[in-house]
Amino acid sequence: MKGKVINIVKKSFLIIFNFIIFTNVNAENTKILIDSAFNCYMNKDYESTIKIYTNLYNQNYSSADLFYNLGNCYIETKDIANAIYFYEKALILSPNDEDILYNLKIANARIKDKVEVLPEIFYISWFKQLMSLMSSDSWAISAIISLIITLLLVFLFLFSNKSKIKKLCFYISILTLLITILTIIFSAKSAKNTINNKFAIIFESTMVKSSPNEEGSNLFEINEGLKVEIKDSINSWYEIKLSDGKDGWIHSENCKKL
Repeated sequence: MKGKVINIVKKSFLIIFNFIIFTNVNAENTKILIDSAFNCYMNKDYESTIKIYTNLYNQNYSSADLFYNLGNCYIETKDIANAIYFYEKALILSPNDEDILYNLKIANARIKDKVEVLPEIFYISWFKQLMSLMSSDSWAISAIISLIITLLLVFLFLFSNKSKIKKLCFYISILTLLITILTIIFSAKSAKNTINNKFAIIFESTMVKSSPNEEGSNLFEINEGLKVEIKDSINSWYEIKLSDGKDGWIHSENCKKL
């Protein structure tokens, strides 16, 4: 029995050791590729930079910086659709980054379609603006901090002998509890939007149809770089909606989901 326990412990340590080595090797390889991409970019070799970053992306490496740098490379090579695609992906991970927002604005100014955005109900707009101040992870960290503060205040309330302190702790703990609930909602909503992203970027000019087939009537044309919302899908067709309220069907091969 003792021998079996020792063997299990040895195997566990071996698994942990191999995992640490594997993680360190991957981290080192990633750093080498990122440094190589940076050198290529500084030398204005944008095609090589794109290949290196795409290689990282295909290895499931994901970060706002990676997507932002890819967007910069594509805008230098005049590939506006890919530039907007990766700026939008960077914005999902870092929703309040001024550099990403600025470059995305420049890229959007270069597309053919100029679509007006329908005004939203004010409280929905406020909610979205507030939620965009931080990423899902940042909201989650804020929720944890707020919860810890709430628990500390409750502890002080229960064990303090001074009525003024008890009263102060009571009211502040209610406030921090509300903040905790709100930050949890923001974190969950932001994570849901990231995982179940319903938007796509158009990569090929196409005619929007009235139905999900080639026999449908032509409604209007959309061009590369336009961001659309995917409302539904049937076979190889997406039902899309533009920011001005127009909708219709396009073939899925003409766009790429974020």
